[in-house]
Amino acid sequence: MPSCLFLILLSVSSTVQAQDRTVGLMRNMPGTFEGYTLIAPILHPSVYLVDPEGQTVHRWHVNSAFGTTNRLLPDGALLRVSASPNSWTDFQGLAGRVEIIEWDATIRWQYDFVNDEYMLHHDVVPLPNGNILAIVWDMRDMDEILAAGYNPANLADGQEIILSERIVEFKPILPDSAEIVWQWDSWDHLAQDYAPLLDTYVENISDHPQRIDVNTSIGGDWLHFNALDYNEELDIIAISASYVNEIWVIDHSTSTEEARGVTGGTFGWGGRLLYRWGNPQMYGLGTDNDQTLHFMHSVLWIPDGLPGAGNLMVFENGVEQPEGNYSTVHELKLPYMEETYGNAVWFAQGIDGTYEDPESIWTFSAPSEFFSDFVSGQQRLPNGNTLIAEGMTGRIFELEAGSDAMVWEYVNPVVQTGPLSQGDAIPVFGPPGSPRLQNAVFRALRYGTAFEGFDGRDLTPIGPIELNIAGTTLDLPFTLLPNYPNPFSGSTAIDIQIDRPTHVEITVFNILGQEVTALVDEFHSPGTYSYAFDATALPRGLYLCRVIAGGSSATITLTHQ
Repeated sequence: MPSCLFLILLSVSSTVQAQDRTVGLMRNMPGTFEGYTLIAPILHPSVYLVDPEGQTVHRWHVNSAFGTTNRLLPDGALLRVSASPNSWTDFQGLAGRVEIIEWDATIRWQYDFVNDEYMLHHDVVPLPNGNILAIVWDMRDMDEILAAGYNPANLADGQEIILSERIVEFKPILPDSAEIVWQWDSWDHLAQDYAPLLDTYVENISDHPQRIDVNTSIGGDWLHFNALDYNEELDIIAISASYVNEIWVIDHSTSTEEARGVTGGTFGWGGRLLYRWGNPQMYGLGTDNDQTLHFMHSVLWIPDGLPGAGNLMVFENGVEQPEGNYSTVHELKLPYMEETYGNAVWFAQGIDGTYEDPESIWTFSAPSEFFSDFVSGQQRLPNGNTLIAEGMTGRIFELEAGSDAMVWEYVNPVVQTGPLSQGDAIPVFGPPGSPRLQNAVFRALRYGTAFEGFDGRDLTPIGPIELNIAGTTLDLPFTLLPNYPNPFSGSTAIDIQIDRPTHVEITVFNILGQEVTALVDEFHSPGTYSYAFDATALPRGLYLCRVIAGGSSATITLTHQ
């Protein structure tokens, strides 16, 4: 992700008028599903639970920004994917780390699965047995690429690797280890019609839709899995293979050995694809006109007991579709057909060899009003409503079942430097004019008030995330003075004048928005305070020091030479 210039954000106090609202709660209508929404800003090291009134009821201070998946476990702990210090930086999706964070923000388990050859990325899913399913990139060098039957003509200039994808089941071992108890590897199921002397060769790709044509790869990050979900009833996994514009379904009932082959498991197909849909050109059939998906970022089975149980929900970003750029949320009923033996459920194929289309149960799109070119997600709620996260704008909204009326709407107020003030414009994330904003969220999830993880938890509202409205009379409870020296080498002093009793947080971030250190987080009486920021062991460059006190904030830039 590109670095961004930061704005100095000063907040002031005033009553917020409806027309001044830019962030936080925008709409809360009758029919909203009662619960708490889990919101994790991508660019800031914090995670929030927000009630229907837009009030914060809990906050986790986390160790790193660039969080993707965040989910609550049944005991209320936070399962999170975020950037490891060793994360690869040349591909979309900084990650490498998965962790379980207690309600009080202490670390129960933290595991880095990253080195020069592989990296965990994007999504993880907790399993009923306490294990965790995760997506993993594997780096394939030129020898492996050619041995698989890859056509060198497909290589981009300077390309020397391909990233293949693996699904790994980890058994966490506290506090910082894990055991791999099952895995499925896309590289075990390749096909190609280029090199006839290799084991991967098939005469017609279209005769083998359960395998993966390696020569559909153009560029290094070829498949780009960015979401997965587990169906406990059928013991299957749905995958968003976003760069080939398909959803895949694989069997989880196999052993790891069976997952490498073509037999075994409940379905008898080993690790071959049970179902794929979205772009039949990827297995040698159809044309551009047959492509139905255009880049996706979320797959989610609807759980038992909810309206649409067993159906698959997909967030289609809708990038470069013929009708123009707009996003669509799909609810799909996959084409199952029962076999008479083994109680296996098979996915139907048409007479031409393509997988049959799923039945479209419900869709939502609004071409001129709803679009996110990356991240984003959806969730079916117990009352039949659907929660949607338009990721690139940080907008989260709830649609009423039946009418698709918007009954709840919220805009994430947290950007790279922390919470905005009500009324502030949201800074762009990327070059000027980019549609992506700094308040982006990977997705959002709603947990009902009866969620077992909330038992015994204090969910008293503590106020909105956003700070006070900007643009009126300055009434800050503090004065943040310029640091001295600046530029500096080694250390610099952060001085602050507190004018009335208040709680003060002073935090330093690097240019990526990652928290470097918390200088203070405690109550202050009126007076002048000085804190030293020691950057001796840190790289030279720009850092940002942010103060939050009395519902207002200020940020200064520190230059370490």
